[in-house]
Amino acid sequence: MSERLLLPSANVAPKPNPRQLYARLFFGAVGTIVVLYGTADLVSRAADRAFGDHAALAALGPAVVELNQTRMSTLATSTSALVPTKLSIQSVGVSADVEQVGQKADGSMAAPSSFTTVGWYKEGSMPGEEGSAVFAGHVNNALTKAGVFEHLDHIALGDVIVVSDAYNKTLRFAVTDIEDYPTATAPLNTIFATSGPSQIVLITCAGDWDPRAKSYDHRLVVFARLLPS
Repeated sequence: MSERLLLPSANVAPKPNPRQLYARLFFGAVGTIVVLYGTADLVSRAADRAFGDHAALAALGPAVVELNQTRMSTLATSTSALVPTKLSIQSVGVSADVEQVGQKADGSMAAPSSFTTVGWYKEGSMPGEEGSAVFAGHVNNALTKAGVFEHLDHIALGDVIVVSDAYNKTLRFAVTDIEDYPTATAPLNTIFATSGPSQIVLITCAGDWDPRAKSYDHRLVVFARLLPS
């Protein structure tokens, strides 16, 4: 009867000595680590090819996903507002210093003090904030002296405008709209918006010279939206 209990598939192995047992446990643990590391490495590489560097971090597990989310949050907030000191538009040959300007006695935006600088309206939004950061520049002096925005009428949709601060931090904007408004009817609420998507607005004179008003009768207005960093 006892022989029938020993079925052919139920062979009894001899009991291993302690040294063999420890060796099996050790090499088994090492093998498990190698398999897990190799799997994670393969998943990481596949994710990297499909989604980029950040996905490669996320593929390694919840702890790294949390770390990656923190990193992404830091990257998202790195595009913060800045106080502009330089404005460049390569497509139309502009590279100018920025001066801060406020309001004139009649409540209108003051013009920059020089024909070679751009004025930023400090009472409004900063570049990178919600709403419009407004910049103004002269086109000329109605005679022969060229202004910083002399060729702004050559700008095109999609052209990139770069604004930087005193610490060399930069923000990039792409032109989304170009308008020519009669000076008296320009939509100030649109141009000087304090809410909505972050954008910059460039203003210069256009149209015909009005000798009585000592100004041009139109304004060229360029709108440009903030690009991802």
